[in-house]
Amino acid sequence: MMMNKKTTGVIALQALLIVILFWMLVFFGKDEFENFRVEQEEAIESIDRVSTKDGISIVSLSPAVQENSGIRTNKVESMLYQDEIKSFGAAVSMDTLIAAKTKLHNLQAELALARTSHKQYQTQYERLKLLNADDKNVSDLVVQEAYVLANNSKIIINSKLLEIDNLRTSVELSWGDSLAKLALNNQANSLFEKLLSQKNVLIQVSFPYGTYDPKIGDTIQITPLNSRQTIKANFVSAATEADVIGVGRTFYYSAPSVHLRIGMRVAVETSAAKNTQSNGVVIPSNAVVWYAGVPWAYFKQGEDQFIRKPISTDTEIDKGWFNKELGKNSEVVVSGAQLLLSEEFKYLIKNENDD
Repeated sequence: MMMNKKTTGVIALQALLIVILFWMLVFFGKDEFENFRVEQEEAIESIDRVSTKDGISIVSLSPAVQENSGIRTNKVESMLYQDEIKSFGAAVSMDTLIAAKTKLHNLQAELALARTSHKQYQTQYERLKLLNADDKNVSDLVVQEAYVLANNSKIIINSKLLEIDNLRTSVELSWGDSLAKLALNNQANSLFEKLLSQKNVLIQVSFPYGTYDPKIGDTIQITPLNSRQTIKANFVSAATEADVIGVGRTFYYSAPSVHLRIGMRVAVETSAAKNTQSNGVVIPSNAVVWYAGVPWAYFKQGEDQFIRKPISTDTEIDKGWFNKELGKNSEVVVSGAQLLLSEEFKYLIKNENDD
């Protein structure tokens, strides 16, 4: 019995020593293991696929790696692009113009009445003047009173004429000569009648400086913001007031009111002058990757090198984006661009950590 207790004690002591040795091995060996793991990872990553030349990152992938990674390239397509103008506009209220037209009608009616009254007063004055000259058949006082009435009516006529001239000038300054004539002309005009009856709305459009001047018969395409409904608008006249954005020159266009309301903002597209065509290439949509808020594309150099270049997304076309500055023989990555960006970004992060 004494022997069993002694044996049990030895076994327990051996077990305790084993546990202590195991934890010492774990404690002192973990650093060695970590160092070994890092060395292995560095060995794996030692095959750098990214290098720099003249400050430009170059991703190098063998043809076999390109094939396995699904990287595909196409030669860029050359094209002649007709430059377009893209801008904004808004449907403007014509209340002041309509009010001016109504006021003009009232003034013209008052002028006609003043002229009729003046004609009557002048005739009366001339008759009384003759009677006075014929042996004083009427008194001088009666003649004087008739003269005052005729003169006052003439003053009223001149006053109405001045009001009408001032009204026309005010409208021309606010709306431009062409639109003022359309609104204040007494002759019927189909364009203004549509605007007046709200079948059409007036769109004020802002074009950048340096663009051509539109003329009667020119049209633009407008699209209400947050909508896909494209509407054709016809040129009316030049505008005299700046757009709310305050950039460029402004013009008035007329468009059907079915999908438009007063105050609604619209996007504007129109072709520029015929002599503004540009040579360039098409960057397919699937070639574009975004990094740091900027659009890029990868271009192949030789058999196994790829360089990331910024591209322009200012001009969107059906197949992608039109760019002027890129060479016609460029070969762009159309599949796997995101993988190249990840590879380059991993290299950049490693370099930052090394620093």
